Amino acid sequence: MIKQTLAVGALASALLTLPTLATADDNSNRHARDLRILAEWFEGEFDNEEQRWFENDPRSKVPEEEREIRVHTAHVRIDMPELGDHVFYVEEYRDNDPTKVFRQRLVTLNARAGAPTIEMRQGFLDNAKELIGAARDPEKLAGLTADAVKFMKDLDPTSDCTVHWRRVGSQFHGAMGPKKCVFGEGERRRYSIHNLVLAEDYYWREDGSYYLASDEHAAGSRRGAYTQMRRAHKFLCQVTFRSADGASQTVDGLQLLSQGGTFDVTRESDGKVFSALLRDKEYPYYDERPDFIYFSFREKGAPRSLVYTVHDVESRRLGFNTQGIGAHCHREGYEFREPVNEL
Repeated sequence: MIKQTLAVGALASALLTLPTLATADDNSNRHARDLRILAEWFEGEFDNEEQRWFENDPRSKVPEEEREIRVHTAHVRIDMPELGDHVFYVEEYRDNDPTKVFRQRLVTLNARAGAPTIEMRQGFLDNAKELIGAARDPEKLAGLTADAVKFMKDLDPTSDCTVHWRRVGSQFHGAMGPKKCVFGEGERRRYSIHNLVLAEDYYWREDGSYYLASDEHAAGSRRGAYTQMRRAHKFLCQVTFRSADGASQTVDGLQLLSQGGTFDVTRESDGKVFSALLRDKEYPYYDERPDFIYFSFREKGAPRSLVYTVHDVESRRLGFNTQGIGAHCHREGYEFREPVNEL
């Protein structure tokens, strides 16, 4: 069920009047600190592979028609001061396939002096197709300008798709005003539901639309059904194949994301293709130590792993060496050769 309106929530608004926006050191705006934290948490990559794993497990008893699609979202911070201090390019794809992009938006976060909430607006991009892949290649964003962004207020002055964020304990909760974000004509006119929960390590989203006249569900998430994404951390990897005659092949520059990330690598000596998989999950059926990193390696298409390893969730290095195959990964930002006194 492709949530066609995983696009809808993106019908974002805004007049982009940016009077007196808060900055991190602004002691006149009560949202200044929360805005900084919200922006820090919003940046990065998120994926609901853990939710998919749970819903596909027979023990979960989730009907197939109610299972979520696999969603990966990347929020890349960009410099566009004419739209504010906290501006992001958002790109989302489904089925663990970066070619299946279904949403691209430009998102702004701001806190106007005296406003009761932090406000998020999402804009459509005139040159969206040209920017596909920019989450992995930010250089594509170099030529992006504010003129190429259209907010919902520009398209329909009667529609207000602003998402209002409030701090709730150790989370931020975001929502649009009731029946404020509207689009379409006549009997097909709809309103959007865009309810968000953001914490340091996860991002949940209820994203659907309903007919304005009847409140019947039109597309996307049904009420109370969330796409449950967790933050994905990047690991940089190297794979080495060694043969009995002493020959070796090393493949560098490989990457894995911690939420169900994969890569394929080919052994040149026989043409066999191998697949790596990385999962950082909380397994709901384990009472003890339910959260760990799982790293596996198998011949592509094989029903079982050639090898797998289990690691603590804070691990900075992962690896194995077996049957002439060695794979080693380290967390992005980790200094591979640290002084002993810093280990």
